[in-house]
Amino acid sequence: MFRGSAKGAKKTAKNLRDAGKRTHDSVSKSLGSLVLELLTKVKLEKLSGPGTGQVLNVRTGLLRVSINHRITDNGREVRGIVGTNVEYAKFHEFGQSVKADLKKHREGFKAKLKANKPALKADDLPPRSFLRSALKEMEPRIREEFANAVKESTSTWRLL
Repeated sequence: MFRGSAKGAKKTAKNLRDAGKRTHDSVSKSLGSLVLELLTKVKLEKLSGPGTGQVLNVRTGLLRVSINHRITDNGREVRGIVGTNVEYAKFHEFGQSVKADLKKHREGFKAKLKANKPALKADDLPPRSFLRSALKEMEPRIREEFANAVKESTSTWRLL
């Protein structure tokens, strides 16, 4: 029979739990600042006036002011979301084929539509990403920030 004990096992277990919480808190804090940075990038670089590299030809500014953010933290997982609830944003972000949309409407309203078809190209509205492109441009910064957050939180780990 083998018997053994570990001196300081309870303290080591507590320190490991604390290290996990410190890492979570550090990543959560970094995520908060990164989400705000992404929101600012989208508004200022992608959806602002001429000469700023804007992706869309902003007319009213409704899309720009609708860009919002949300951070959720359930204690185990932290999520940051930057987006908009403006209906037409998805058509700009992902593109839209008006021809395909007309085909759907034509099927539902055949009797109401005239026989002649409008001359439309298949890609009437090409994708002009303003959210995904901003996120992709920030990817190196995001990776660096998270690596620093984890490194900073783990540099204070003590098992005993």
